[in-house]
Amino acid sequence: MKKIILYLLYLMVVCISCTERSNRFSVTGHIENASDSMLYFEHLAIDGLRCIDSLQLDKKGAFTFYDQRPLCPEFYRLRINNQVINLSVDSTEVLTIKGSMPQLSLNYTVEGSKNCTDIQNLSRKLVELQQDVVAVSANTNLTVSERESEAKRLIDEYKNHIKVNYILRNPSSAASYFALFQSIGSTLLFNPVSNWNDVRFIMAVGTAWDEKYPEAKRTQNLHNIAIQGMKNSRPKRQWELEIDSSKIQNTGIIDIDLRDIQGTDRRLSDLKGKVVMLDFTAYSSPNSKERIMQMRELYETYRHRGFEIYQVSFDPNEHYWKTSCQNLPWICVFDPEGIRSINVGLYQLRTLPSYFLIDRNCELKARSENIPNLKKAIEELL
Repeated sequence: MKKIILYLLYLMVVCISCTERSNRFSVTGHIENASDSMLYFEHLAIDGLRCIDSLQLDKKGAFTFYDQRPLCPEFYRLRINNQVINLSVDSTEVLTIKGSMPQLSLNYTVEGSKNCTDIQNLSRKLVELQQDVVAVSANTNLTVSERESEAKRLIDEYKNHIKVNYILRNPSSAASYFALFQSIGSTLLFNPVSNWNDVRFIMAVGTAWDEKYPEAKRTQNLHNIAIQGMKNSRPKRQWELEIDSSKIQNTGIIDIDLRDIQGTDRRLSDLKGKVVMLDFTAYSSPNSKERIMQMRELYETYRHRGFEIYQVSFDPNEHYWKTSCQNLPWICVFDPEGIRSINVGLYQLRTLPSYFLIDRNCELKARSENIPNLKKAIEELL
């Protein structure tokens, strides 16, 4: 009887072990000329970068990393210092990487995933594009206008290549999603805010992902970006914004990162998990004191239930802002660009004050013009 019980226990352990292995994927391989270097395996999650594992490479440069297999396509990377290999994993069980330092980002091969091969090609082509744009910018034989025109031509040519060979061919692929968020310097190649043609391709990828991965957070993220872009790209728009890619995070909002009265950087997306009132104001505007009193009442009523206020000041005088908000209990930040700030265009501000409600998942839910009862709207999100 004891032998039977022990045998059954053994079978249970084996089954559990097999199940765990079947739910994992592996990234294995070796990197030459990287002895003693630290190799990091990182997850580029929608809510931020997460280090999964790391090791110090020996002379052989061999490595193997494991993680839970994602239900939908997810993005990862191998990194040594600032040299990275971007990867995508969905149903793939094993990825095999062979690379070489010091230019690991360019000198590697990947087996086991077509998406990873496509992402590698996209990364290489982007490096070539960046080199070409830098060369054009440094060409003193051209006028400033000619340099800008040629740089734009190169970028448009690359974007058309992505549209034809990736997005139109397979919009539901991880490579198409990856391509949408490539950037030169701090500027996204695909402008998701005010370029209607770019927004259409973001919508195409979002629609394809919605059909294939309807529950994925990245699908909802694409929808949120596309909806905002559609609103911003209406006909008869009088300007087109240049957007810094650091302003758009993989969340359902366009992120804001400004300093508070103590000089500390306060990022809007760091408030994920709370219901947030994003308020744009100027303390020097009429009726500001009366409105602050109303906001105090709101804050005291709901703050203990996970409510926060992130208030952006567009006052022209920083000292006046500091004096006005020094005793306020919520997050107060100052935008030094004032009403010329990119945030005015990104959030389509028409009047001051204006506010938005953001839910606990960091997704924009409503703006002031569409909120007939503010307390009721906050209650529903809490």
